[in-house]
Amino acid sequence: MKKATLAFSDLDSIDALEALKPEADEGMKRVDIEISMDPPEIDIDAEDTGALRAALNSYLRWLDISDKITDEYNK
Repeated sequence: MKKATLAFSDLDSIDALEALKPEADEGMKRVDIEISMDPPEIDIDAEDTGALRAALNSYLRWLDISDKITDEYNK
């Protein structure tokens, strides 16, 4: 198994993690994803490197979009 953990410290990230929970519950092929709030982090367990890379790309992209939306909203 390949593993990665994305840890967060700011409140905007915590809101984004809440929004991503349904996606994690739906699941991805060859990947188990857990999102926790205490501490705020995303744990990814994948069967292989390709699946880990795909999951990381997806979650990082969604977090980036959330960050951009938050920045635009706070202008």
